Amino acid sequence: MSAATSSHAPASADFRKAMGGFPAGVTVVTARHDGRLVGTTVSAFSSVSMDPPLVMVCLKRDSRTLATLSLARAFCVNILAREQGDLAHRFAKSGADDRFALTAVEPGLCGAPLLAGCVANVECELRAVHDGGDHEILVGRVLRVVTDETKTPLVYVRGGFLDI
Repeated sequence: MSAATSSHAPASADFRKAMGGFPAGVTVVTARHDGRLVGTTVSAFSSVSMDPPLVMVCLKRDSRTLATLSLARAFCVNILAREQGDLAHRFAKSGADDRFALTAVEPGLCGAPLLAGCVANVECELRAVHDGGDHEILVGRVLRVVTDETKTPLVYVRGGFLDI
């Protein structure tokens, strides 16, 4: 049987290595509910539809951001700029208490925090949630987009940021 038709699942390390070789933009997904701000670094983000404007993000099932976002029913995908690698690391740390402390933030249309200095802020209302194994696949209806075309996006590949 060829590798292309094999029904065996790849070894976890092989799968991680293959996916890590695919460059991805870096985002921070944020939400707010009952005054509580949450956010996490996400590279699994994509547009889904132009009409209506839909995007998708994937969050770990045990994520505090997912729990809050599910209650808020709204979120913002902050597409990070090349110089925001420190922000990506800060929001990627599990259990970090005040990820927003050193970051300029303003409330979006639905209250989700918009991070300053990003390539774009994509504000969404939660439209659908789908099973994604150890993640949830969230589909958001885009309500507003704020862009800064002078910024270059932050790109992640093979365990580090790519300087483009």
